[in-house]
Amino acid sequence: MNWKKTLTKLAKQKRAMVGLEAAIILIAFVIIAGAFSFMVINQGLFATERGKTVVQDSLRQASTPLIVDGSIMLNASSSTQIDAIVIPLRAYGVKYVALGQNETAVTLTVAGSSWPNIYNGTATMTSGSNFTGLLGTVTAGQARLYIQNSNGDEALDANEKGYLVIRLSSPASSRTHIVVEIKPEKAAPLTVDFYVPESLQTGWITVAG
Repeated sequence: MNWKKTLTKLAKQKRAMVGLEAAIILIAFVIIAGAFSFMVINQGLFATERGKTVVQDSLRQASTPLIVDGSIMLNASSSTQIDAIVIPLRAYGVKYVALGQNETAVTLTVAGSSWPNIYNGTATMTSGSNFTGLLGTVTAGQARLYIQNSNGDEALDANEKGYLVIRLSSPASSRTHIVVEIKPEKAAPLTVDFYVPESLQTGWITVAG
């Protein structure tokens, strides 16, 4: 009858149950730790990506995506006055710069007098166009960006060239200080600062910015 006593002792032992419970608790801890680790890693990746986006946005806002691409042109209406400005522009370091009328402002300062926004949007520069012809389509006191090789949108692409045509509301005399500030949306402005030359020849002349 010894086998009956042995079975009775085995049935009364609780070590196997305790071991099973401990294993279940350990597995639960491992699962929780795994889930927590995944959450921490996921949050870390999200924070890294978010930080990268913030840095890129900050760099974009701290630098201007536009450059002056060539000589600034002035239209001398007489030997002492000018009545128009043409600034050649190109996108720099980006695929395109949005320059729609609602996304851009152009500030003009002539001899200390400022106009906060004279910008009147974009237009396509057709083949064979010249500055005199473009000037005839701009209202006095306003500016318009004519895009060469335009794809039809209101952005200046990297493979396009723009000409900002500004028609002054009143002529500017020789030695007048002129500042043009082009402000794209979410980017630093491009400032063009120059003086009207003292000696002028009637027609289009160049000036260093």
